[in-house]
Amino acid sequence: MFKWVNIIKGFLMGVCELIPGVSSGTMALLLGIYDQFLGAVSKVVSRHYKKAVIFLIPLVIGMGIAILSMSSLIDYLLRNHMMPVHWFFMGLILGVVPMMLRISNYKVEFRAPHYILIIIAVAGLFFMGMMRADEVPIEEISITAPLLIKLFFSGMLGSATMLLPGISGSLVLLLLGSYSIIIYSLSELTSFNFSVLPVLIAAGLGIVAGLLVASRIIQYMLRHYTYLTYALILGLVMGSVFAIYPGLPETLLSWMITVLVFTAGLLISYFMGKENKDTI
Repeated sequence: MFKWVNIIKGFLMGVCELIPGVSSGTMALLLGIYDQFLGAVSKVVSRHYKKAVIFLIPLVIGMGIAILSMSSLIDYLLRNHMMPVHWFFMGLILGVVPMMLRISNYKVEFRAPHYILIIIAVAGLFFMGMMRADEVPIEEISITAPLLIKLFFSGMLGSATMLLPGISGSLVLLLLGSYSIIIYSLSELTSFNFSVLPVLIAAGLGIVAGLLVASRIIQYMLRHYTYLTYALILGLVMGSVFAIYPGLPETLLSWMITVLVFTAGLLISYFMGKENKDTI
């Protein structure tokens, strides 16, 4: 059944995909549609594709509206107000941790291997952030076959991770050195500059391929290795903070703004997670 409210939910998920460090999978979990979303993506190429497509259409519409309408704003905020914006994102990410601990029932289910996996995930994202690839704006490079191949695989990896609550596709694109190219191309497309279409098509095809493959893998992992997968997701959530950490403010005013936006992000995701009674 087509649900118009899912356009709004898709919009929120789309905004998350523009933000390095904030996962649309996390947003789907906070909105109480993660199970349905993951199941629908995995069934697109099955005999149950009609129900899956009907469920996904409003989400895709909402995500498309968000990506096209908000890419320029997100690009502007990240370029000109990076410090408070990143601290707001960090608040959003950390506010999810209590919900993930509740869902995973960690006091009962977690053993030494689970905590080791959490540490590995956090450390992995920490070192990936330190070794982040330098990005070159697309206006300074030419569109070549190697670039398009790189964007295809970047899109594939990015979309695969967006299905996991905890690590965002945008963060993966940032770590791979493809984020600014894609964001720039999206903002140029809204200005009717169609020369960037090859970039978006290559990344888009990779995103579709990643979604179709990763959805089945994640479902398998959740079904057969449930609490190890929860531990991995927890590690990815906490590690994402290190990957987008922008440093500390330098002035009193900056400190006040940073504390305010960080607290706002923390409370928003905490109370959304508190209201959500679903499990993954």
